[in-house]
Amino acid sequence: MAWTDYFVKNISGSKVVASADAKPLVSIEIAPKEYVEIELNIEDGSLPFHVFLRRFDALGGELENRLFAQVGDRELAKKSALDLSNKRLNSIELVLYGE
Repeated sequence: MAWTDYFVKNISGSKVVASADAKPLVSIEIAPKEYVEIELNIEDGSLPFHVFLRRFDALGGELENRLFAQVGDRELAKKSALDLSNKRLNSIELVLYGE
């Protein structure tokens, strides 16, 4: 079983995509051209799962690429990705509705 299978099964709306350097990632679209992504990092001295917030312009150029969390297991990666998705969606709603 690939590491991505766990996240695709357990996070609604997630899918596997490839990064520019052909690494698989799990991506959750939270708005048009805005994604929460989970990467597997196998470098020494770093926790294995990284959760990013990435935003792109209409031409696919990267506008934002923020590391949100580095975690040691799948459950924490899933929780971090869902937390980030919820926080970002709530912040967009607050801005749009002027609250």
